[in-house]
Amino acid sequence: MNLKQRLAMGETAYGMMLSELYTPNIVRVIANCGYDFLLVDCEHGYFDMTQIANLTAVADGCHLPILVRIAGENLGAVAKYLDMGVRGILLADAKDAAQVKKFISRCLYAPDGDRGVSTFRAHTNYCKGNMNEIMREANGKNLVIVQMESPEAIGRLEEIAALPGVDGFLIGPNDLTQRMRMIGEYEHPAVLSLLQRVHDVAALHGKWSGVIASDARLLRVCREMGMTCFSAGSELNALHSGAMENYARLRALQEESV
Repeated sequence: MNLKQRLAMGETAYGMMLSELYTPNIVRVIANCGYDFLLVDCEHGYFDMTQIANLTAVADGCHLPILVRIAGENLGAVAKYLDMGVRGILLADAKDAAQVKKFISRCLYAPDGDRGVSTFRAHTNYCKGNMNEIMREANGKNLVIVQMESPEAIGRLEEIAALPGVDGFLIGPNDLTQRMRMIGEYEHPAVLSLLQRVHDVAALHGKWSGVIASDARLLRVCREMGMTCFSAGSELNALHSGAMENYARLRALQEESV
């Protein structure tokens, strides 16, 4: 069962964001930790196409789905990422149903969308086959995810969630709270109300929801609301935490020897 099917059936998925560091084998390290997916940040991150292709090739070999986050002005890159073999695209800071409809069209083949057809590529493992089957299989495994990052977009969620082709929603809590003029106040009642709305409206339309966060309390709150997809922290968070813990152990050894 692929990640798209698992999430559609209500299973919980845990992932991590790749923010800056590039070496293909970092994917192996993250996969061996047990994560369900890796979210590569091509909105704020400075990865180039070749780097994403290499990361995706390694990820495919160790069965870790790669998702890519893009900004709205970069819809033209969707076909390239999918042809590389990434297993889903996240549209950052979604605005309205019209924008999301264009996004869906870029992600899915006909009859569900209008993705450009080029099948003898990495995403098919360079195998030829029945074109209709290839396109149907791709639509059945590639995730189409929308990121909610503003009160205005959440206010339009009914229209967005009703669009066929959207699999689920991830909340961007930092931009959301910044726009509410309460940055980082994740447990403020007004913030919690919007988080709950995302879950409830998504569920009403048969879609899953989740959050991108490193704050343990926020992750717990979203889980209690019923959300099922969590991108928790990044490779930078993990490196910093591990280095700090290692340094603390070294200092403890020094203090023991005094």
